[in-house]
Amino acid sequence: MIWNRNKIKIDIFINFGNDNILHKEVMAVPGIEALEALKRVADIEYTPDESATDHYGAVVTAINGFKVDINHFWIYYIFDKNKVGWTVPICTPDLFEVAEDARVAWRYHTASSAKEMQKYGPLSIKSCISKIKRCNRQF
Repeated sequence: MIWNRNKIKIDIFINFGNDNILHKEVMAVPGIEALEALKRVADIEYTPDESATDHYGAVVTAINGFKVDINHFWIYYIFDKNKVGWTVPICTPDLFEVAEDARVAWRYHTASSAKEMQKYGPLSIKSCISKIKRCNRQF
């Protein structure tokens, strides 16, 4: 297809934490931010950069009606094919630029167990636990 010639394919996964994982594909120009890619496939709410309060970068506060509250939060992950699997980027999603074909996943976490959040990856469900930096499954 001629119109996709200088585009990259981004697979976006959204795990709502109830064994319901939404998968969408986005065709975009290289350098698109992870937040912008998410906006193309879901109804989102986010808090923009508030540098005056030492909060740098955007934070997603809701995806398709699943809102952040005292017990829930969203984290995004990138599948790093050069490492062993899913990693948590060290920057906010409005600063992470996707430069090549990639997989980006968002997971709605329950804050009751920080240990579980650090151990399991974005696509873990009851029947398949994908561990961060350990899972090489090609979703």
